[in-house]
Amino acid sequence: MEKPFFSPEPRIFGHRGNSKEYPENTIPSFQSAVDIGVDVIETDVHLTKDGHFVILHDDTVNRISNGKGKVANFTLNEIKQLDAGYHFSTDGTNYPFRGAGITIPTLQEALRAFPNQRFNIDLKDKNPAQADQYCALLRKENAVERVLTASEYTANLRAVRKILPEIATSASMREVLGVFFLYRASLLFLKKGIAADALQVPEFYGTTHVVTKNFVRAMHGIGVRVHVWTINREIDMKRILELKADAIMSDDPALLKRVMESCNPAQ
Repeated sequence: MEKPFFSPEPRIFGHRGNSKEYPENTIPSFQSAVDIGVDVIETDVHLTKDGHFVILHDDTVNRISNGKGKVANFTLNEIKQLDAGYHFSTDGTNYPFRGAGITIPTLQEALRAFPNQRFNIDLKDKNPAQADQYCALLRKENAVERVLTASEYTANLRAVRKILPEIATSASMREVLGVFFLYRASLLFLKKGIAADALQVPEFYGTTHVVTKNFVRAMHGIGVRVHVWTINREIDMKRILELKADAIMSDDPALLKRVMESCNPAQ
């Protein structure tokens, strides 16, 4: 049975919101992405010292805020004192969001701020025990059907799938590699199915060309979607679309939307 997350089929993923124009993984970045009309906001979560899911990519606050240290060593109250717009700059000289009151949001805040928006949530901590709390939060916020859960770690995803078999998930690193090696060895016929609904992969991994037309066709053959990250140039977006990939993640969702519309004028 098709999972509700994929109706309608998502095509445009705002990577950490509209991270080209706003501090990544913040409410203003998400709001801009929603205003642009993205299908999905791609984001990341970590647990604080006192057990709250907060939205940021790194396991430290150093790169995006005026603080230093690991997220896991901060309480939520301490995290909320940090300036999440401190380091954002489009030219390396000006920092327009410093002191603007932008904080690191909690997952609950984001889900409540955008109750009709789909999210792609990456569980960054290697900790399958977090699945109980995470799934309970999604249920509490009536967000299960509008969330696709991602993680590098298979154990995280297995735990989430066990609790919420109806939730959409992407493949872990190990799951991606397993499928890709079978594909490259022409042994994909041995794969009867995959627990994930989507493979979220780069077009190239080092010197390996991952996303090709044949690869996308093969993945569709085993019932899994291909989402490609992180594509920020128009020429690359058009090439990925020609390969028939299902979705693209971009730091520049406004450009991606224009490209999508130009390639599919009827949509």
